[in-house]
Amino acid sequence: MKLKKVVRYVLIFLFLGTLVLLYLAQQNTIKIYGGKTELVNYNDFRQEQKSFCIENVFLLSEDGESFIPKQKICIDKGTIVSTDSSFQAPSEWQAIDGSGKYLIPGLIDSHIHLFKSQNDLLLYLANGITEIREMIGEEDHLKWRNEIQAGRPGPDMFIASPRLGSFGWLEGWFMEVTQGYNNIRDAKEAEEYVNRYAELGYDAVKIYSFLNKEAYEAVNKFAVEKGLKVVGHIPFDLDLEDIWTSNQTEIAHVEELMNAFRREYGRFESQEEADDFLAFVNRRAKEVSPMLKENKISVTTTIWLTQSFVRQKFELDKVLKEVELEYENPGISEWDERIPGGLGWLPHINRYKMQEGLNEEERAAQKIWWYTYGYACQVILKSLHEEGVSIIAGTDANLPPTVPGFSLHDELKAMQEAGMSTAAVLKSATAIAAQWLGSNTGVLSEGYKANLLLLDNNPLLDITHTKSINTLIINGKVYERAKLDQILEAVKAANDKSRARDISSFISTNQKKLDKMEVDEKRMSLNFLLHLFPLKLEIH
Repeated sequence: MKLKKVVRYVLIFLFLGTLVLLYLAQQNTIKIYGGKTELVNYNDFRQEQKSFCIENVFLLSEDGESFIPKQKICIDKGTIVSTDSSFQAPSEWQAIDGSGKYLIPGLIDSHIHLFKSQNDLLLYLANGITEIREMIGEEDHLKWRNEIQAGRPGPDMFIASPRLGSFGWLEGWFMEVTQGYNNIRDAKEAEEYVNRYAELGYDAVKIYSFLNKEAYEAVNKFAVEKGLKVVGHIPFDLDLEDIWTSNQTEIAHVEELMNAFRREYGRFESQEEADDFLAFVNRRAKEVSPMLKENKISVTTTIWLTQSFVRQKFELDKVLKEVELEYENPGISEWDERIPGGLGWLPHINRYKMQEGLNEEERAAQKIWWYTYGYACQVILKSLHEEGVSIIAGTDANLPPTVPGFSLHDELKAMQEAGMSTAAVLKSATAIAAQWLGSNTGVLSEGYKANLLLLDNNPLLDITHTKSINTLIINGKVYERAKLDQILEAVKAANDKSRARDISSFISTNQKKLDKMEVDEKRMSLNFLLHLFPLKLEIH
């Protein structure tokens, strides 16, 4: 009898202990994905819709190739109502002097990850980004989107579903609990999940690398029936030819094509093999690009991120000094040392840092591998551009070291360095992205939504001028520079209050300027092209 009581109490203790451990694990997961960082009071930054005209401004032409001087554009109820300089607005409408300024559509980052970091929504506004595409959707994101539509400050949101993969039962449960996958193993499960996504209000389904062929084909079928787009990776179970005949309308990274070519070619180790691999990639890129164009499959870039990987391996401290680390959610950047291979940014936990214990020969081999791999990504992007494939700008924001909002401007510069014109780069983050998303934005023309960006300098002369933000207009709501600066200060203050590690050594303004000048000098030489490499990511 006593033994039965002891067993009963032990079982109760174990049950309660398990519940406590699960609760603590859940809370830690929320923290490392940014959900415990102090939340900025976004109501402080609510703005009301206005009716106004911007006068005497340089207006980006509808084809995005030039600026037209001394133009007038008028906004009412969040919509562009006129670009006719003779338009007579009601006397009560506000007049904004655009003299010497350049008006472009609001920018779009087509590959971001909010995770649980709500303050990022404000960071996008502060950086001139009026729409984002979330690529690992959660139900919280759907809630935030609804709040933004009801007036909460934040960018317009397009939300893809959680990642779809195919795993065994136990592994699938683990991947769902720890990394947010949805485990889809066959056509029946594919139909169930797609129906659920449609009911919840997702805009697309997110294909991941581990999805098997049966599930992939079924997801494609049912998604289209439900009006959902199919986006994401190229699954390992598929050949490229399977993508051409699918309903997938976007490949989430240039790197995905790189991975497909690498699987075709096999591994390379020596410099001679690397040269042969580059020749192979150049040939395959020219073969594949027309197929992408013919089948109307867009490709999202994320190439600045791949450029950073090699530098995170060999000069991590410099990289962290160059980016706007103070605005990155500290829950994400600090991560948890007990959970390796996650999103950590800082040196003690950085997911891309060089593994320890390598000798000089092994380190040299790493350089050959990753430099070649990264340069090949640039070769692919150039081929896509030359063939006229639809290219969309995206950053993979919140993967180290892509700071939400700031990283899109770095991405645009990297795209130009890969061989795209400034006009083509700008269109990839405005008109082309908006067309793919189905947004009534991206063009400065009557009837389009008033998501606009007023710049102090001409981005067609230098794409980095997208950072010279004078005024943001989103849905007809005006955010002047002073208000955007207040947003930045509020996010930084919230991060500082939540920070557990000192990052002062990484945020010296003078050092950042020097480091960025050094990087810019490197980029002026062809040798800098070899400072790129893509790494297969576990979170995209």
